[in-house]
Amino acid sequence: MPLFWTPNIRGWTNNHLTLFYALLFVLGANVKQESHYQKWLLITGLSLLSMITLQGIMPFMSIDGYTVSRFTTPTNIFTVLAAYGIVEIEINHLEKPNWRSLYSYLTLIENTSLLASVQLIVKLHNAYGSFKAGVITIAFLLVALACAYIWYEISMSKFTKHHLQQIESFTSRSVGVQLQLIKKQFNSWMPNIILGITSYLIAAFSMLLMNDGFSVSPNVDATYNLFAYIFGQRELLLLFTAFLIFTVIKFIQALTNRYWVGLISVIAISAVFIVANHEKIVARNEPILPADLVMIRVAKNLFGMVDEFVWVAAVVILVLLIAITVWLEKTHPLRNTVGGGTQRLLFIFLAPCLFATALLWNHQNTPFNNLMTSIDDQPMFYNQLSGARINGPLLQFMNNIDVTVMTKPAGYSQQKMAAIVRKYHLDAQQINRQRTNSFSNQTVIFNLSESFANPQRVPGVQLKNNPVPYITKLSKQNTGGLMISSGYGGGTANMEYMALTGFALTNFSPTLPTPYTQLVTNLKNNPSIAQQFKSAIAIHPYNGAFYNRTSVYQKFGIDRFLYLGSKYPIRHQKKIDRSPYLSDQTSYQNVLDQLTNYHGGRFINLVTMQNHFPYNQHYYNEINKYQATKVSAGTDKSSVNDFATGIHHTDEAMKQFIKAVDKINKPITVVFYGDHLPGIYGNDMTKDGLKLHETDYFIYSNWYAREHGARNFKTKTAFVAPNDFIAMVAKQTDSKVDWYQALLTRVYEQLPVITEDVQASGNVNAYNSNSRFITQKGEILKENQLTKKQKELLHDYRLVQYDVTAGRHYVVKTMK
Repeated sequence: MPLFWTPNIRGWTNNHLTLFYALLFVLGANVKQESHYQKWLLITGLSLLSMITLQGIMPFMSIDGYTVSRFTTPTNIFTVLAAYGIVEIEINHLEKPNWRSLYSYLTLIENTSLLASVQLIVKLHNAYGSFKAGVITIAFLLVALACAYIWYEISMSKFTKHHLQQIESFTSRSVGVQLQLIKKQFNSWMPNIILGITSYLIAAFSMLLMNDGFSVSPNVDATYNLFAYIFGQRELLLLFTAFLIFTVIKFIQALTNRYWVGLISVIAISAVFIVANHEKIVARNEPILPADLVMIRVAKNLFGMVDEFVWVAAVVILVLLIAITVWLEKTHPLRNTVGGGTQRLLFIFLAPCLFATALLWNHQNTPFNNLMTSIDDQPMFYNQLSGARINGPLLQFMNNIDVTVMTKPAGYSQQKMAAIVRKYHLDAQQINRQRTNSFSNQTVIFNLSESFANPQRVPGVQLKNNPVPYITKLSKQNTGGLMISSGYGGGTANMEYMALTGFALTNFSPTLPTPYTQLVTNLKNNPSIAQQFKSAIAIHPYNGAFYNRTSVYQKFGIDRFLYLGSKYPIRHQKKIDRSPYLSDQTSYQNVLDQLTNYHGGRFINLVTMQNHFPYNQHYYNEINKYQATKVSAGTDKSSVNDFATGIHHTDEAMKQFIKAVDKINKPITVVFYGDHLPGIYGNDMTKDGLKLHETDYFIYSNWYAREHGARNFKTKTAFVAPNDFIAMVAKQTDSKVDWYQALLTRVYEQLPVITEDVQASGNVNAYNSNSRFITQKGEILKENQLTKKQKELLHDYRLVQYDVTAGRHYVVKTMK
């Protein structure tokens, strides 16, 4: 198995598989003293030569050199053959001692898997003493004996004996008769072999055609060859896709009992699916998703994307395929290719059952999730286009099927939601008695600063000086503190989603790790803070297709989206040193353009790009003043230096931006926050998880806003979450709130910071975990530690989030 596939299948490539050593034991025990010296000498020599040759040429045929490991592992078939041949030769030339038994026992002695299994159990339970370790060991051996007994019973069954008799009958015949039987069997399998080859070609072409060209790989360095990547790194995934297509063909054949109808109809369906994906990628940089097939309006849009020439060609090809099918069924009919009634029934149920497993692919630690992980399926919800390119359009489509938005909270009903609206409408009236302004007259800027977080807070990391002195000063002198991110090393759009909607990511189901791509575009209404303003724009000095922002922003009520390649261009483009990303100075200058060309209230959502990874490319001329003097174990010092230099440039750009904002005669409030820490620290998440999720934030109102009611505040600002910003900016600007914003205000004021398990969620693709709550003293609480009143408020909050995102949308009309 390691000879053909790079991904680890059931531990074969790790050399820690008990079954492998058990097979070696059986193999060694059956070595016989026979006069086949020359035969085994030849086999041994050819095996060794094959290993040497393959190990020599693989580095030139491999993307990253890893493929050569297939031919260096002891589990490689050539290694086993060579070893067996050596044993065979030795046994034939050495009579004493009993080499056959000796070599068999050596395989058990070398069986690190068996020893490691017992040692692991003992290690896990060593706190209970040697007696319990002994009991566990004996139990382990008893289980092994029970498995051996079950295997023996299976081997003695009628089914097994029948097949063993068939094998015995075949091997007892002459070579000529055997070849005739093999040829006959091969011919009987030919129709299915054709189906298998066709299915594999469809799978391969569908993946290849998702890319712009054939010279580069979709998710690795641009110098890598696409063919080498797909056929050298994605073999198992290709085979799984081909198997899915094969089952669909057999399903149609089982229903119609017509070979060519099943084969050609699947070819036609696959062609339509591939072309539709290509057309949508050209139009929207996104593949076909399940939502496209459910929403009629979107489907009409998809049809409208396709060029008329494509439609004409499709019709012509469809007519030709129908004609070819009819001709083949009449002139070369193939019946009973799916076998008898039992096999036919099997194929009818096989395809639906296999495709139905997609409903469980995203359920973490389930057998189906483990299977997809083992074949290296990478859903990449944050970038659907890359997902289609590395998984193929079919698997990426199926990856998006298993989406349970949110578990229904207890007591959900129309009456309950109406009661909640009334309850917080009264709260809004109480809050508004003390406020004089409105959002619509303010200019509010939400500035998500990519990966911005001061390295000085990371345990074990020390810098010569604070690289962000100005932002630190702003945070202390204004409303500011630390924001608890729900991600580490990634997850930008999730922080953005929480900030714009007020909904907490941790309330969603584990199968919804990325609301931007899995949820927002599927909903008709998506309430957001942008809808409180007459004008709302978004700015992102990079590709706007990531996280499906072009569609998401429209759903959120944002009028214009400025990104590279948009009809609203990014101006003042500047980069720093060797960085490929546009600078934060560029971002802020584009914001200033929007502040000066519009005179009313406006919402601006800015997502910067300057400090995006990687950090080990030495993009910047490092500033010695802010270099690291010490880093935590496992942390690359040069990456910290490069990152610290980058955020210092952000600090300088922010200083100039605030100066410019203070000169504008209209109320402007800036909400600045880092989305997550860069994934460059080697700290233990269990120990330092909270520190690895703390980013910087501040809320700053310019002098004009302060003269017209805006006020800084310090109550409950030490720790906040992105979903608190709507309530906080309303408080800062002295703006009146509606019932939903009143609910968010109560959540902000009365609940600890709601977030994910910061000691577990260690990367961008981490699944939503159990909620955790961070107090203003930095203590981590579980939900059962909240007070009764806090639990009631949290339940109201979850009811509203469920209703808007997954429920019957009873309250949506009241949130506009």
